[in-house]
Amino acid sequence: MTRLRHGDEGRGLSGEVGPTLARRRLLQLSGAVAAAVPLSGLRAETAALSAAQGPRVITVDAGEVTGTFNRALFSCTGYAQLTVDSSPMALDTYRVLNPAGTQARIEVMMDQASPAPGVFRPDRMLRFVDNTNDAYMTHVESLGMEPVLLCAYNTPWLTRTGRLNEAPTDPQAWADIVAQVVKHFNGEGSGYRPRVRYVEVWNEPNLEQFWLGSDEEYAELFRRTADTIHARFPGVMVGGPVFSPGIDGYYDYGKAFVDAAGEYMDFFVYHSYGDSPDKIVADMRLWEDYIRTHTGTAEPMLMVTESESFFASDALKVQDLLLRQFSLVENGQRMLGWHQFCLLEYQEGWYTFGLIYRDGSVFARNYWPYWIFRDAVGSTVRVGPRTAMPGEHMVATRDDDRGTVNLVYWRDPAVATGSQVTRVQMTLPADGRDRILTVSTVSGLSGRVVSARRVSGRASRLNETLRLDPGTAVSLTLLDAREATTPWLGLDASDGTVPLGSTFTATARLVNTTPRRLSGILRLVNLPAGWRSRIVSGTDRFADVDTGEAVTATWQIQATSATEAAIAYHVHADLVGTSPTHSIPVRIQAVPAAE
Repeated sequence: MTRLRHGDEGRGLSGEVGPTLARRRLLQLSGAVAAAVPLSGLRAETAALSAAQGPRVITVDAGEVTGTFNRALFSCTGYAQLTVDSSPMALDTYRVLNPAGTQARIEVMMDQASPAPGVFRPDRMLRFVDNTNDAYMTHVESLGMEPVLLCAYNTPWLTRTGRLNEAPTDPQAWADIVAQVVKHFNGEGSGYRPRVRYVEVWNEPNLEQFWLGSDEEYAELFRRTADTIHARFPGVMVGGPVFSPGIDGYYDYGKAFVDAAGEYMDFFVYHSYGDSPDKIVADMRLWEDYIRTHTGTAEPMLMVTESESFFASDALKVQDLLLRQFSLVENGQRMLGWHQFCLLEYQEGWYTFGLIYRDGSVFARNYWPYWIFRDAVGSTVRVGPRTAMPGEHMVATRDDDRGTVNLVYWRDPAVATGSQVTRVQMTLPADGRDRILTVSTVSGLSGRVVSARRVSGRASRLNETLRLDPGTAVSLTLLDAREATTPWLGLDASDGTVPLGSTFTATARLVNTTPRRLSGILRLVNLPAGWRSRIVSGTDRFADVDTGEAVTATWQIQATSATEAAIAYHVHADLVGTSPTHSIPVRIQAVPAAE
């Protein structure tokens, strides 16, 4: 992307995250064909824009609200693991994605919640984390995330042999434990407050690994639980069957559940692995139609609490995920939430799931598509033209609390061709707020802020002209200048692996996205002891850098000792008169030199 100019203004029952047979099968199948999977069916249309046609004009009217942006479509499973099994840097990397408004699936283990009859342990009931004094739940809420309780598996006193994947011998007793959990968080009677609104019943009961009972026994457990929760806790929604793909009879299983328990169900929950965006949309329509025609539910609601697709090419995966998320935004009106599996690195078979490594560096294929949507919050506003060109996707939002206006725009490279001059014209809120415009892009395997500038609160209109290649996603964010407190600081490296004794380069770029002039110093942090580095271009010291101005520094680094595994390093900025900041870490590994 080149900026041209601007105008005026699953839990395993052993206790570990266990691989499922269904997911292993999906991995095996997808691993052989992932490189050849088309991004969206390779539709026949093309969208070439010639210079003679002039720029593509995208209009945003921040004053015309059209609906509510569903931030929950950008949820990720595994926040509990991130809090206990990663570095503070990894937590910082996640918060950059802006989790406020997303959902946090919280796993409630029945054997931990009620290890014996008449015993209830709310401090121990959550998997991975201590919930003494509701510390974890309070932390989740402090980040603006909404809890989804996954009430999973059995407790020994409701089994015949002690196996936690057995069907409960007393379904009502199991449902009563769930009710105790909900009561603990929500209260009851005059003190009732719906702190928890979503409850899932069990996890992947269509797999013997997690459920040894019959399908009818699961349906009965679901009906009992739903009746119990509905009777005592107004507004709490109960969802199921939380089932896994990758097995024979997948659709038959879901339909049979709807037939047996659909009248008791508030939302239909399933998992999605290995599905293309087109199939995801088709499945949403299939389940909506089936539930509507087989129950008394006129407006069926869905939720996907685990999802992933598999690509041999990280670059293709970035594009696939952009298309998937836009497809959800455009078609997921009945989707309460969509959860990427999973937030923290987790290896199963040949594939490593995750957005963020434990050291705070990122899986480029998953992280950057979420990052480009980080400012899509609040109400949706009118964006045009109303008739999109083939492959063109856009969404615009306004968040009155933070004074933010945002546009995310992307052209699918499987459909669109040719570099495109794109002119964005925004009609601004008439609220008198001075703002900072930040332009960000995701291209290839990286995301970055490319420019920033001031926008006067007296301006009624803004123009920004860009040249965009197919596959480059762009985000334009107008943020209240009073909220723009931190500059963008990025770090790119020439290599992720270097032979011992050889050199590579790392380039830091700081863009002043605040309304104040900045002075400070840049430092590389966490390189192995003894590695040599020196500035070869730019500068690591800067003074009086104005809004929109950038500072770059490139270091040449020599690996003087080997590393057993990849290590994460970052650039740190000490800033005069304000808080320091740091880049998202990148990884490097030094390997023995070739003979």
